[in-house]
Amino acid sequence: MVACSSILGAVLAVVVNYCVSSLMCRRRSIQMSKRNQIIIYVLTFCATAALGFLYLPGGITVEMMLQYILICAMSVFALADAEHHFISNRLLLSLLIIWAGITGIVIILATQYGLALLFQSLIGAIVGGLIFLLCYFLSRGQLGAGDVKLVFVMGLYLTGERIMGAVFYGVITCCVYSVVQLIRRKIGVKDGVPLAPFLYLGQLATYFIMA
Repeated sequence: MVACSSILGAVLAVVVNYCVSSLMCRRRSIQMSKRNQIIIYVLTFCATAALGFLYLPGGITVEMMLQYILICAMSVFALADAEHHFISNRLLLSLLIIWAGITGIVIILATQYGLALLFQSLIGAIVGGLIFLLCYFLSRGQLGAGDVKLVFVMGLYLTGERIMGAVFYGVITCCVYSVVQLIRRKIGVKDGVPLAPFLYLGQLATYFIMA
């Protein structure tokens, strides 16, 4: 039963990724390579399936719902940023509204638990957002404003418990990738690197390291 539910959730996550990515492409008249799409779809499928195996035995929780939503959204951000260095403000706003709706309902139905979730979410958003805001000013344009907004929203979903891990693993992975590309002379010292794909990997890493 857990296996079937996990696989079904993984398929649904890939379908959501496909639909949102296609809608984004049509609105902005952009194209995304099939290779990168397949990589993201496979990664999203494996991540959501594994998440289901890890957490479904304990029952479906609010935290699990939030993580599934964030995985679907981050897979879209990762694809768009890798291809076009683009972070969708509409998708960020949609995530913010969804988080507010879910949290608001939980507060109404289970006030104490909902307020604790709200507190942890705000800690995650503030800590992650402030760190990246500081990096934004220090980087002198190397870090985009979209990345700051993205980490802020990630903090709401990951809460203070996981946001630092996601940022740490994501940034470390990005640094390793950048060094390798510099050695291979694929990029220059002043060239920017899309950060969303690495934040996505950092997010996934926290689930399994902190499981």
